[in-house]
Amino acid sequence: MKNLSPQVEQSIDAICALGCEVVSAYIKALQKGELRPEYQSLNEMQRASLLQELQSIMSVYEGKYQ
Repeated sequence: MKNLSPQVEQSIDAICALGCEVVSAYIKALQKGELRPEYQSLNEMQRASLLQELQSIMSVYEGKYQ
């Protein structure tokens, strides 16, 4: 991971632990501006970092789940 805040890293860990399909759903939710429990405490900049990092992680799957 890049130099991310501890809060963003915790959110990434929590979301990724839920599985690829859920991560893809959270990416879509973040893109729409929806809040979910795993990242609702993050500010807008942190949510943008979270989205970027989740997209980077999921890019390994080349659209398989997105």
